[in-house]
Amino acid sequence: MVRLVSSLLLCLPVLAGSVSGRVTDGSRPLEGVRVHPDRMTRVRPGGLPPLAFTDAQGVFTLELDPGDDAVVVEKPGFQRDLVPLGELGAPVVLAPAPAYRKERVLVVRLDWPDQKPLRTDAELRSVLFGRRPGEASAANYFYEVSKGSLELEEGALVHLADADHPAPRRDAQRGAIVRWVLEHIKGMDLRPFDAVDNATGALVPDGKPDHLWIVAPGIPGTVTQGGEDLTAICLLEPLPWDEYVQWPAVFFTDETPLGFIVHESLHAQGENRVDDLYLDAKHPLTAGQWDIMDAGLFRGTDAYHPDQGPWQEDTAHSPSQPMGWVRSELWYHGAFRATVRTLTVKGAWEGWLDPLERAPRTNPQRLVIADPRARGRFWDLEVRRPLGSDRGRMGNRWGPGFEGLVVARVTPSLLTRGEPRGPVRVIDAHPGTPEPPRPRYPGGRWQLDDAAFNMGTGEIPAGKDGPLSWEVLDVDGSGRMKIRVKLSAPVQGKR
Repeated sequence: MVRLVSSLLLCLPVLAGSVSGRVTDGSRPLEGVRVHPDRMTRVRPGGLPPLAFTDAQGVFTLELDPGDDAVVVEKPGFQRDLVPLGELGAPVVLAPAPAYRKERVLVVRLDWPDQKPLRTDAELRSVLFGRRPGEASAANYFYEVSKGSLELEEGALVHLADADHPAPRRDAQRGAIVRWVLEHIKGMDLRPFDAVDNATGALVPDGKPDHLWIVAPGIPGTVTQGGEDLTAICLLEPLPWDEYVQWPAVFFTDETPLGFIVHESLHAQGENRVDDLYLDAKHPLTAGQWDIMDAGLFRGTDAYHPDQGPWQEDTAHSPSQPMGWVRSELWYHGAFRATVRTLTVKGAWEGWLDPLERAPRTNPQRLVIADPRARGRFWDLEVRRPLGSDRGRMGNRWGPGFEGLVVARVTPSLLTRGEPRGPVRVIDAHPGTPEPPRPRYPGGRWQLDDAAFNMGTGEIPAGKDGPLSWEVLDVDGSGRMKIRVKLSAPVQGKR
């Protein structure tokens, strides 16, 4: 008999009060571990969540609010985990973070004589490098999605006065502006910002800044769709003094929401190996909001006011985590592969899948099944839960299909550095459901946010795509899912 557990909560939320727990490395207590409630992050939050640190015995006590259902457990050099409250009765074990590194960002702010900045240096630093609990920032985002392996830090923030590109400025000029910046930082000592090979993520300097972010004054054209509002972009530009060497650079305006900043930054980390997963509004069944590289960059939208702002506070402040394929295989060409426990399946399999958002443990977090109908194509199965930045639902919408088992058909040959070709197609658990009401994604992007298979009222527990079938058999209080998959022999002559 299948035991049915509520799929909308990882465990029962507690009443306001304190909880205690103990953190170890598997044999000894860990002191100085930072613990705080896992809540949806905000840009410039009005209040920060409570914070505790473990003592010499690895013990912490933390005050919680009603509705809190998980805690963040993190310490530099160790895997970051998101722990449901129901698991605190046993010690929380943190393993060393695989591929742990610190990378520094060179930020260049453009000072245009005819346009004032919308954010001060201090405000910009907050959205880029803020590390306080509950704060939505690029540094907090990458620390979370790398599960503690990547700490992003400010290397330098410099200003360049640019009178060579007067208004009106158009998107077509972004490449020229980036090349102008490259010319003006020629000769700068880059050694403080160069710890990794930009193409592969290997811990070897390559003569390029690990991260070059160019920030212009202005409102985000990526949201407003205004012709004179510049949009965020990642460019792989040849050096003005050496056309055979390319530098990745991320360009955005100072009021660009977080989701677009980290989206473009993922392009740069691996020199555009991490591709856009979307196509266009006429082809919705790509990765939808399930990945930062598709419409998931909009996650965390509270209102619909693309023409008036505020943008950073109300739009894309809780971007989706990358799916398992992007995170473990594409990002820095697999430098963070060990952060996702992957199992390759042939034929049939039955077992438990852990949520993708958590630190890897014994169970797999990602299933990969080759599609016999097309060489190189495969299915990717993973469990997604409202943990970390994945809490950031558009308008806080939840219900059937909004969490659970996500099944995608992946065609790596469709990766490109040019126009997006949609290499990921999520299988929709609720096909034909209408788009939800406002708030909507700016630009008309299809949301595809109810595509997960799950158990319970209104949920769809099973599905099929060609020769592959799957079924959710059980769900436990920590959000794990027991599933059964079966790959039938394809019919001869059909592909």
